[in-house]
Amino acid sequence: MVDKGKASGTPKRRHTVRPLGGAMPARLRLVHVWKLTVFFTLLGGLSARAQAPAEALPTPRVSVAPDAACSREIDGFGTTAPARGAGENWLLDLYYGDLAASILRVDLTPRFRPPVSDFTYNSPWYHGAPGQPGPDGNNVRAYKDIEDYRRNFGGRKAPIVVFGPELAQQLGNFDFADKELRGIGALAQRGTRIGGARGEFKLVGSVWSPAPWLKKSSGAHIDGGGGIMPAGGTPWPFIWAGNFAGGVLDTSDKKLPQLADRAGPTSALTQFARITAAYVLGFQRTFGVKFHALSLQNELNFETFYNSCSYPDAKGYAAALKALRKELDKNGELRDIKLIGPEDLLGADAYALWQFGDPRAPVHKNLQYLSALAKDKTALAALSFVAVHAYANDGVHAAGDDAQMWRWFLDGWQKAPAPGLPEKVDGVRSYGMKSWMTELSGEKSVWAPEPGGNVSDSALGLALKVHRGMTVGEQSAWLYWQTVDGEGVRGETLTDAALRAKAPKYVAFKHFARYVRPGSCAQPVTVQDAPDVSVSAYRHRSYGTTVVLINTGSATQLTLTRDLLQSEGAIAAYTSTALMPWQRSVLTADRSGELRVNMPSQSMVTIQSGKVQSARK
Repeated sequence: MVDKGKASGTPKRRHTVRPLGGAMPARLRLVHVWKLTVFFTLLGGLSARAQAPAEALPTPRVSVAPDAACSREIDGFGTTAPARGAGENWLLDLYYGDLAASILRVDLTPRFRPPVSDFTYNSPWYHGAPGQPGPDGNNVRAYKDIEDYRRNFGGRKAPIVVFGPELAQQLGNFDFADKELRGIGALAQRGTRIGGARGEFKLVGSVWSPAPWLKKSSGAHIDGGGGIMPAGGTPWPFIWAGNFAGGVLDTSDKKLPQLADRAGPTSALTQFARITAAYVLGFQRTFGVKFHALSLQNELNFETFYNSCSYPDAKGYAAALKALRKELDKNGELRDIKLIGPEDLLGADAYALWQFGDPRAPVHKNLQYLSALAKDKTALAALSFVAVHAYANDGVHAAGDDAQMWRWFLDGWQKAPAPGLPEKVDGVRSYGMKSWMTELSGEKSVWAPEPGGNVSDSALGLALKVHRGMTVGEQSAWLYWQTVDGEGVRGETLTDAALRAKAPKYVAFKHFARYVRPGSCAQPVTVQDAPDVSVSAYRHRSYGTTVVLINTGSATQLTLTRDLLQSEGAIAAYTSTALMPWQRSVLTADRSGELRVNMPSQSMVTIQSGKVQSARK
């Protein structure tokens, strides 16, 4: 660090005492000297009293208790692949080289080849066939069910494709040559090549929407709208600019003549399972990768103008889960892929963990989905582990910094926390499954908030959300929404092509993603006399111990004992502040074996005692 007193080339001003006039008479000089002597004597006494040793303040201390049983193993950190620019070399190097991400999440909304995808699935758009607004006086093509989807619209009928049981024979229906998809494939390939052999890389997929003709009306409609957006009040589902927006999957399993394969009519549920499994198979074969896990629906009760679908009833979600598990199990290349979910929003109150709306027609939420699966052994067995998004109820703002929500999510409650909720609800822990936080975003691209601002809306706030998710929430993985999106860094992204490794949110996330390696065990941590400092610790059998410290207050010094880090070699420290994105230093223990860690105000420090660099060779 630079000594600010010596950094400037401008010499310090010297203050010289000068007499106020000519020479002073001898008598006055004696009186003046006497007065000065008395003054400085009194001043010295005051200084002595002021400098008298006060009662010693306790030294902030961090204690890491070894968790011999390794009750929770960390699977890693990552983001969702961007639609634009995913295959650019600088991003590949940044994501796997500098950030050392170990998980990549991709959108599995199926991309069909023409003629199915012609004219953005025959929806109004700038291509003018049909143009905006469309035949209905709207910028979308709305429909109620499969038959309405196939009606004449703008002089055309949108075709559908029916999948048979032989998945490999259906792959030609997908457009894996799409430029955006090839970039995503390249990002998945790089991760597989770097970390696949050691089991340190995991590719996961989420379905934003099934094929549009498999959905039907949810009875809800879009609010707002206008301009090039869908008109306000448009009922779900609809096609907008090629997006399969809203609606619900038909999970009735009723066989429909419109979905007949060579053996006869099939159901929308069967077609959903076949199309999803075939798309995953084609992605794996095209790009030479392997999926670790799939979620059958991203944010499964959040209808919006882009690819989306709703499962308001837990029974429908259970039916889709069982159908997809059954289809994956039929294929040797797919049967070991895990299914995760429900990937719902964490929310901002207890209702968000159970249900919203009228009790006669409720929208089920996180813990009610799991409760319904627990009553169906086949459905529960189909789910390998839980996934959740740490957003508030609007799907935009973060709820990941709310410790109470994480506690309810993990442990449920024994007494209803709000009117209308069940008296007793089981949390995730009771099902014996681990949990991943698979999406969050929304913070400003600043290191710390302005005076009076909310720390949650900053890079330090993002770090606290990761910390709370990994400690209070006991998550095994943590994923941000996107690293980049082809535009300047904003609330939805960590960085951009210009800032790269210097962007504030990227730097904060790097403290976890780079050094908390897959296979690490979360360690119990105690922090004493440092209320503004949050600490988490992780121990890996090969890469040593990593301690991540977040200081949202003023500068402080903490004490750690060297033996807690289980290291005989150098112990590296990486410090980040608003003015210093990343600085490495080496910590040395004193005679008592203790380490002194200096934390500037509003800073992060990661301490690493092992050979983590070998994890990225």
